Amino acid sequence: MYDNIIIIVAFGVLLITSIYLVLNRVLTSDERRRNIELLKSSRTITVPMRLQAYERLILFLERISPDTLLLRLKSQCRTNSDLHLAILQQIRSEYEHNISQQLYVSDEIWSCVKETKEQIVVLVNEIANRTRSDGDSMILTKLIMDKLVENGESPVSATIRKIKAEARKIL
Repeated sequence: MYDNIIIIVAFGVLLITSIYLVLNRVLTSDERRRNIELLKSSRTITVPMRLQAYERLILFLERISPDTLLLRLKSQCRTNSDLHLAILQQIRSEYEHNISQQLYVSDEIWSCVKETKEQIVVLVNEIANRTRSDGDSMILTKLIMDKLVENGESPVSATIRKIKAEARKIL
């Protein structure tokens, strides 16, 4: 009689253990499948957003490039001081408009973008400080353009190359 009880208990333990292992495997497999589906669906949302962020940062850099800024602003400003102020305001405005893009790009790319912006501000400030504030804005325009030619490759071009390289990695 005790032997039968021991056999029934052993069989029950074996049955419960088997059911537990099977259910555990099924639930783990189902959870893994759901995680893969969630990852796939999130990629279909985040990849386009990240690509859009890269596009916007390239547009930002092109818009704050000194040669582009000078073409856009030179007719609006008569004096060096006016042009200097307009350039700095335009850079600040463009930056503030695109600051949220850092959420979608790597820290390295965002640092490069900020550094490029700062390099442009420093370049413009240094050249503006060497001119008379009431002088003709064409003088400041010429000095900035000469400095760009002298420096060779623009920091904007180098940063855009880095952005493109990172964007290619997510495709």
